[in-house]
Amino acid sequence: MNVLFSSVHYWLADHPTISQFEWKQGHTFGSSLIFLTLSISIYLSLSLLSFRFSSLLPTLSATTLHCITAVHSLILCLLSLIMVVGCSLAVLHQMPRHDDYWRWVFCFPGNNRTLPRGPVFFWVHFCYLSKILEFMDTLLIILSSSRSRRLSFLHVYHHTMVPLLCYLGIYTSQSLIHIAVITNASVHVLMYAYYFLCSIGKRPWWKRLVTDCQIVQFIFGFICSPIMVYYHFITEVGCSGFGPWCACITFNASLLALFLDFHSNNYGNKIRKDRDSKMEKQT
Repeated sequence: MNVLFSSVHYWLADHPTISQFEWKQGHTFGSSLIFLTLSISIYLSLSLLSFRFSSLLPTLSATTLHCITAVHSLILCLLSLIMVVGCSLAVLHQMPRHDDYWRWVFCFPGNNRTLPRGPVFFWVHFCYLSKILEFMDTLLIILSSSRSRRLSFLHVYHHTMVPLLCYLGIYTSQSLIHIAVITNASVHVLMYAYYFLCSIGKRPWWKRLVTDCQIVQFIFGFICSPIMVYYHFITEVGCSGFGPWCACITFNASLLALFLDFHSNNYGNKIRKDRDSKMEKQT
């Protein structure tokens, strides 16, 4: 068991590519503003095209779509699992060894004292690139015959904003971003496992659990945030990336509201119907 852990730790935290990672603006893959702007612009253009000219767009056959979705979902499920393990090990690896290590977990030292380098930021960068890959989720919806029903504002809003916030998070060495990566990737393991099983004809029972976990993810972020804010104002240098964190927490609040609305519309009516049905049987 120790040999397995040592091997995993080396490949996901100690390997020179990971431990010596450094985000260099304009040099690291995906770090230029042109890359980010073009990626999001193309994504939004395709999404808008689907909304406005749905009848003119081609569709893939159900068999082809299921095969592509299965491969795509399996890849993202495995990448998300690797991210969870890798980023967790990276936090343990990069965490300071002095008495303030718990402060570091919630508050990276500000005033340019925390640079985007080391294993933690390798996995944040990895997460950022995976969010570009997740644009494929929308493309698969656009190419399906049910795009008008499945392509929602929540979906496009979420997929547009997350890469932008990941980029800002790396650029400013944002505090709490490693916690966001671990929790988000954990939810995505479950979500893409669900999509994979659906695409191969095995519909799991835990569809609602995916939405519940997404909501819990945002609530957990709100629980961690006051700790970071506390450290930001009691320490001399504050916490790194406080400005982008404000944008991120606002975005998360809007997402929480949208997910709660989605949950109510999709599962609230079923709960009420089941309750009414039980009451009718009792009477």
